[in-house]
Amino acid sequence: MKVLVTGSNGFIGRELCSELRKRNAEVVEFDKSKGKDILNIDQLEQNCKGCDAIIHLAALLDEKAPMKELRKINVEGTKNALEVAARQKVKKFILQSTTGVYGDFQGQASEETQKKPSTNYEISKSEAEEIALEFQEMIPITIARSALVLGPNDYWKQIIDVIKKDFPIIGSGKNKWQIIYYKDLVNALIFLLYSKDSEFETFNIAEDPEKAKSLNELVELIKKEIGIEKKTRHVPVILGFLMLSLKSIVDKLKRKKSVISPEYIKRLLKNRNYSIAKIQKIGWKPKYSTEEAVKETIKALQGD
Repeated sequence: MKVLVTGSNGFIGRELCSELRKRNAEVVEFDKSKGKDILNIDQLEQNCKGCDAIIHLAALLDEKAPMKELRKINVEGTKNALEVAARQKVKKFILQSTTGVYGDFQGQASEETQKKPSTNYEISKSEAEEIALEFQEMIPITIARSALVLGPNDYWKQIIDVIKKDFPIIGSGKNKWQIIYYKDLVNALIFLLYSKDSEFETFNIAEDPEKAKSLNELVELIKKEIGIEKKTRHVPVILGFLMLSLKSIVDKLKRKKSVISPEYIKRLLKNRNYSIAKIQKIGWKPKYSTEEAVKETIKALQGD
């Protein structure tokens, strides 16, 4: 199989391309770092020639980015990839999306849960999904909504640094924090690529909800792995917003980019509880427990 991977040099993209090659797939890498722009139709057309499938990962992930920029990359870029896929008659198009499209919800979200995206990023990904569905008569579309990805990247390096500094948990920390280990996500994308049952469908991709941790439990797991025995402190949400608003102003004055911001609180307080029954029904299940994922992530980051 010949597969075009957009966003091939990103955190997920690199692992995906490597795993695809292990399965003897011919991989066409498409990434801005390689001089290939998702907004350049001619480049997309040239790279898509002869491809059997496209796995579309390319996206702007910055929650703070202006809506115009997010729509440009996440919506227009997706439309470009879909139009080229339709012209080149690819046999499958997988859109990497996010469980963030559900927004704030109670209970557990399945693929049938109404989408209520609230952040600009979530809105842009929801719009990308809608455009993808418009192409379903021309191409077999699969939408993969992944939970927050855990792995050895800059985001989790900053989170672990915050935990090391004994920053308190904002709120009770009792909310479920179901994640997906990056190797499991890659495995799921490859499974969907080769599965006929995945065509014209949308799937949540996350760890086993029965084994998912609360925010408190996840923080304790990380602390245990990095050797911190100090008891975790909690602060009320209002106080947390004040603390982080002040920190955000100081960081901005110092021109320092940090994961800790008022938006960070909203991510902390989210209910992250997703059903994966649909993808399990067609034969995929996560391999890594939260404990294994945390252990491997920290080991990899400490090795950097």
